[in-house]
Amino acid sequence: MPDEVERGLAAYRAGDVAEARILLTTLAGAGRTAVSGHAAMALAGVELGENGLGDSCRAWLEQVAAGEDPWLGPLAAVMLAPGFRTSLDEDGTLLRSLAAQLTGDPDKARNGFEQAASAHDGTDAGDLANILLGNLLIQSGDRDAALRPLNDAREMCDGLLAGYAGHLEGHVLIGQGEADRASRVLEYARGEAHPRRCGSKGLYPWIAVRFGELLAGDTFSVDLVYEQVENSGVSEGTVVREPFEAALDHEISCPALVDIGFHLFPAKFEPVHAGLERLKTWSDERYERGRRLVLALHDFVEDWRGEERTRGLAELREKLDLPEPR
Repeated sequence: MPDEVERGLAAYRAGDVAEARILLTTLAGAGRTAVSGHAAMALAGVELGENGLGDSCRAWLEQVAAGEDPWLGPLAAVMLAPGFRTSLDEDGTLLRSLAAQLTGDPDKARNGFEQAASAHDGTDAGDLANILLGNLLIQSGDRDAALRPLNDAREMCDGLLAGYAGHLEGHVLIGQGEADRASRVLEYARGEAHPRRCGSKGLYPWIAVRFGELLAGDTFSVDLVYEQVENSGVSEGTVVREPFEAALDHEISCPALVDIGFHLFPAKFEPVHAGLERLKTWSDERYERGRRLVLALHDFVEDWRGEERTRGLAELREKLDLPEPR
């Protein structure tokens, strides 16, 4: 969390809600940057704790869902979905715990999520508690511990919650080097989070992008790609491009990585440059993801039969200071 945002939250935890709102609102309105995104999510946490999941909270969540953070964006999209509200526990433990997490009190949040998971085991509220616990554990650096509650929740629920659980579980599996298992989980999660199934458009692009990144980076070692090539008679490039194409044209959230993954294939480089610039203003880490995606997709774009495409890709790689692909 940026230091500027932490100062605002420190005021909130000290009981000065008005001062916290002033500091965080100023930061949140400063433009499309990592600081503004974190400030908006912190404000959502303040409003959640003070007034519940009302209009004031949802306005900040909408800003976050349209940003670039791969953790805050999907969580905000889930919180905006109707399925989130209907899965909450009646005593309010989940909302209070989530407010604690978003305002910088992870210990209180974890205790609340664990309490709700135990008290509501076998219900939607229990599944949601496990998912929120898994998300918190991942962000706290305990990814291995996050895998069990996420897997349990994904297998027990469906729709929005299954999609979000699979999105987070897939990330853990990627970190463990389990690319093939991750691809299966993310493919399942994408199906569960499809707007026609879960009634919300916000989460789907984030899962599709994560799935597309995985396929781009491990194309020839993921069985799922080989199966689709064999069964559908399409090329590997078609399989890799499809998740990015599917993630286009969603009103609530559309990460810049969608534009990079989609437009590289027809070699329309202006949107790629625009997407990279958007990532760079958000944070260096997001920008590095975009650069790695360009490098991963190199083999599907460069074609000795199309000099214009190859030259454009070479110019893009040179501008990004990327190494020559092996």
